Amino acid sequence: MSLSTKILIHDGRSDIPEFLLNTILNRGYKAGYAKDGNDIVTMLSNDQYDVVLANGGFRELSPDQHVQLKSAPVFIISINDSHDKNQDRDLKADLHLPRPLLISELWQAMHKLF
Repeated sequence: MSLSTKILIHDGRSDIPEFLLNTILNRGYKAGYAKDGNDIVTMLSNDQYDVVLANGGFRELSPDQHVQLKSAPVFIISINDSHDKNQDRDLKADLHLPRPLLISELWQAMHKLF
C-alpha cells in the first residue's frame, strides 16, 4: 500500500474513529473522518479517497446516495460486529472484517489489495 493511499474513516462508536485516524496518520497515510453515511457521500464527492473504512452509517442514506456510494471508485472495507446480524451488509462492501478488529489484520488486508 502506497503512502499516497487516502483512507476515509467512519465508525459509529465514539472512541474508535480517533484511534483509527491517529493510527493511519502515524503510519504516514492520508486520512479523513466522516461522522455519518451522508458525510461519507459528501466527502467522496468533494475529494478523492482510495479506501472507505466504515462500520455502519449507511441506513440513513437515500437510494440515490446508496447508488452514488456503490459507484464511487473506492474500495470499501466494512468492519462488522460478529454478533450483529442486522448490519449494513447490503452496502456490498469489497471486504468485510470482523470486530474486534486487530490493526495488524487491517494492514494485512490492505497490503494484499494495494
